[in-house]
Amino acid sequence: MSTGLTLALRSLIGDGRYHMLREKDICKEGYQRYADAFRKTPAPRNLLFCVPEHCNIGDHAIAYAERRLLADSDRPLLEFGGNMARVLKCIREFVTPDDVIFLHGGGNMGTLYQNEEQYRCDIISMLPHNKIILFPQTISYDDTPHSQQYLRHTKSVYGRHKDLHLVAREAVSYDRMREYYPKNDVRLTPDIVLSLTDQATAASEDRHGILLCMRGDVEKTTTASAQSTIEAAAKATGEHVAYTDTTIPDKYMPIYKERGEELVLGKFDEFRKAKLVVTDRLHGMIFSAVTGTPCIAMNNSTGKVGFEYQWLKDFPYIAFAENADEAVELIPQMVGTALKSKTPPRDLLESLAPQFTPLTALL
Repeated sequence: MSTGLTLALRSLIGDGRYHMLREKDICKEGYQRYADAFRKTPAPRNLLFCVPEHCNIGDHAIAYAERRLLADSDRPLLEFGGNMARVLKCIREFVTPDDVIFLHGGGNMGTLYQNEEQYRCDIISMLPHNKIILFPQTISYDDTPHSQQYLRHTKSVYGRHKDLHLVAREAVSYDRMREYYPKNDVRLTPDIVLSLTDQATAASEDRHGILLCMRGDVEKTTTASAQSTIEAAAKATGEHVAYTDTTIPDKYMPIYKERGEELVLGKFDEFRKAKLVVTDRLHGMIFSAVTGTPCIAMNNSTGKVGFEYQWLKDFPYIAFAENADEAVELIPQMVGTALKSKTPPRDLLESLAPQFTPLTALL
C-alpha cells in the first residue's frame, strides 16, 4: 500500500485503530503485559507514553526529568515505552476521561525519527477526550515530498484534538508549531533536562581533562578533518583528552527505566569531573549546563543546539562556536576557566525556573 493511501486510511479510521488492526499480535502481547498495571492503579492517573527504550542517554535524561516533574503530582504515574501498539488495547479499555496524558519530549517531531511521530498520532487519535500534554520538543520537518505529506497528516490528527497542548523547547520550533498546528495550544519552555538544578556539585579542583562529545549519526555536520583539528587543539592545552558520547551501542537495547536512570546519572558524573566539554550534541551542552561544566557547543544538522543555546547564552561557562575554527580559538580560554560571573551554576539554573511556568501551569 502506498504511503498516501496508508495515511488516508489512517485519517479515516484513526491512527490508533489502524494499528490495532495491523498489529494484532503486538496489541495482544502488550495487553497481557500492561492490563494488570492499569487495574491496580486507580484513576485519575498520569500516563506518560513514548518513553525511550533505545540507547540515547539524552532521551533517558529527558524521561528522568519528566518523572521528577510529575513526582509532585497527587496522581499515580504509569509510563510506557517502545512500540505504542502494545498499549492500544489497554488505552481503549482502561483509560478514563479524567486521566491526564503526557507524551515524552525530545527532538523527534518530523520524519527523521518517524516511528516516534507515528506513536504520538496513535495515542492522540485514541484519546480525543483526554487532556494531552506534549513535553518540550523540537520539530524539524524538511521540504521533501514525503516529509511534507506526513506533516499534513499530523496537522489533521493534532488539529482534531480539542485539548492537546504542545510545548516547544526553543523559539524556532515554537514558531513552526504555531504555524503547523494553529488549532492547538502551543507553549515555549527550555528542554526539560534544564529543570534539574541539583547536579552542579563539583569543585573546580576536582575537575581534570577535556571531553570531546561528538556525534556519529545522521545529525552530524562536523567533518572528520574538523574533528581532528579540535582534538589537536584540546591536546595542545596539555590536558588529557578523551572521547565520550550521549549514546551507547544498540546491542544494549532495550533500556528500561532503572538502567536508563543509571546511565544518566553516570554521564552526569563523567561530565562533572571534566574541565571542559566540546560537543555537537544538544545534550552534551545541556549535561554540561546542569553539572556546571565549562562547554563549547557546536551545531548539528537540524540546528537544535544553536536554538537551545539561546536559553544558556547568559551562562558564562557555556560558549557557542559557529564552526570548528571558532571552537579551536575558544578552547584555551574555556578549559578549566573560572566562571566569568560569581553566580554559581545552580543559581543560574534556578533562574530558568520561571521559563518552565508555561508547562508547569498545565499540570
